Amino acid sequence: MPVKYPNAKQFKRDLDGDRLEQRYLFLGEEEGEKDKCINRIIVMAFDDPAERSLAAGRFHIENEEFMAAADFALSPSMFSSRRVCVMYNIDGLQQGKFGAVFRDMTANLPDSTILILTSREIKPPAFMAPLLDRFKVVQFWRYFDNDLYNYIAMSIRKMGLAIDDRAVDLLIGRTGSDIKKIDDAIDMIRYSGEAGLIGAETIKNFIDDVRDVSVFEFIDALFMREARALSLFKKLYEDGTPELGIVYQILRQAEMMERYYGMIEEGMTADQAMDRAGVYTKNREHFWRYTESFPRERIRRVFTLISGADFKLKSGGVHKELVASPVFAMLTDMLYTI
Repeated sequence: MPVKYPNAKQFKRDLDGDRLEQRYLFLGEEEGEKDKCINRIIVMAFDDPAERSLAAGRFHIENEEFMAAADFALSPSMFSSRRVCVMYNIDGLQQGKFGAVFRDMTANLPDSTILILTSREIKPPAFMAPLLDRFKVVQFWRYFDNDLYNYIAMSIRKMGLAIDDRAVDLLIGRTGSDIKKIDDAIDMIRYSGEAGLIGAETIKNFIDDVRDVSVFEFIDALFMREARALSLFKKLYEDGTPELGIVYQILRQAEMMERYYGMIEEGMTADQAMDRAGVYTKNREHFWRYTESFPRERIRRVFTLISGADFKLKSGGVHKELVASPVFAMLTDMLYTI
């Protein structure tokens, strides 16, 4: 008889009790809810936002980051009494190469480390069967469309706006029913300056089709100065995502960071500055990592790059190859030059 694991809603009630386990396994396709729970666990584990950025590590096993992840999980932190190690897509682990290391890591995990494994599969990976009793396993099911309709409508109402049915349909379609991408899209609407009724035209103007690669995933990689930002941009470029729209997203993030730095300079605490700059609680972990990669002097140089790319896009001719794109040149400068 198949094992029935608690779902995301039930698991959130457990977190409401302010109790953390040491080992988690998150299953299922709903990546957005997984990320929300991961971020919540990190916030619960560390009171100090700066400590979170130093003592929480995220690793993609499908990108051959397992050994770095295992080393992080097993090593004591120099900056904190705790560590949180997140290993995405653990089902991609090469058993023949790393199976013994994985079993050893799981058995000898320090009490101070919280380990979170994720998989898009519905069932736990077969190689984890002997270890499952050590893990809190949670099943993250995809939302039904009627749940998404209600969620979007309620979120828009909280902003003092309304949204028509065609706009909801289009938003769900463009985000591939991914709750995290829907949250990001709702943030875009919040910053769009639109008032009254949100229609399909607003969604077309402000929300790119991000079913396959999210513009927001690309922004995350770019502002963490990860090399994969270029491959994510390539996918967006090949899918026909407007380059000016991408530049707008980069500018929006840079402006938010500049507002934050200005308020810190005025004497605000980090939490106060993030509140005033418009950084939402669910995004703060990523924002801290942005500030590590782009301190204030570097972010100021980013504005010059954005201005140059914007001018070239609006005044230049059509470019047929990726490397001829002004945005591609701007990205390489952001990652490797400034």
